[in-house]
Amino acid sequence: MRYDPAKVFLLQDGAVSALSGRRMARDADIEASVALFRRHFPQGQVRRSEGNLGVARNILRGEKLVFEELDAELGYFFEDDLELGPWYLYALERLREITAPFPRIAYFGAYGDHRRDYPGPVVKYIPLEHHWGFGLRRHAWRQMMAWLKPYYDILEGVDYNARNHRRIFELFRPLAIASEASSQDAAKSIACLELGLYRVLTTVSFGRYIGERGNSFSPAHFRAMGFDKMRVAQSETYDFTPLTEARLQEIDAHHRRHYERLRRERFDDILAAHPGR
Repeated sequence: MRYDPAKVFLLQDGAVSALSGRRMARDADIEASVALFRRHFPQGQVRRSEGNLGVARNILRGEKLVFEELDAELGYFFEDDLELGPWYLYALERLREITAPFPRIAYFGAYGDHRRDYPGPVVKYIPLEHHWGFGLRRHAWRQMMAWLKPYYDILEGVDYNARNHRRIFELFRPLAIASEASSQDAAKSIACLELGLYRVLTTVSFGRYIGERGNSFSPAHFRAMGFDKMRVAQSETYDFTPLTEARLQEIDAHHRRHYERLRRERFDDILAAHPGR
């Protein structure tokens, strides 16, 4: 694949929250992150945040960079807890080509099914759940941002980790679907379902999740989910099967059934776990 090395960006978050004064990272670790990026991408650009924005605001900053400042039709986004294999960018490029005829596809990723081993060379498609290393299209992002404005309004004025979970869950109460999480990832998942946008993932794991510790995982949860057994596929060639509207509808239906079941069976318990404040 060809790419413009000047359009590779590191969106480096800051160490201390300007909202609460809490320290979220060590200065030395931030400098090491920047130095590593500059070593591997000498023509790339570092966009530092003076204060710590947190996950949601820093990712939103990257999305606005790609879709507003650069006015790109498509962006590739990588969180720091996904380790890319040697074929990952190739896989995203193939997905870009394969998904192009389907305007309802918002997200596509290539980290694969961590619950099963798909070694290749045949690559098929399953629902994408986590937004880790993915392609996102501008037209879909614009739809999501309009729909998610009330969600981002709730995040204003507080650290992301101190967000009002109850208010977020109440925001989604009128819907027929629900999530057990109040994260920006979960909110975008709900937005896609409500807007009729698809999210697809390869069966083959072209990368592996390494976020054993962080906002979403503890070592015990990481192992319970099976991420410690995740392996990058080692095939020498890969055959991406054609994608059809019928398969996309199956993927969407799988997502929808999962979120509908959560709303039907778990929503009251979710609210009870987050009393109002």
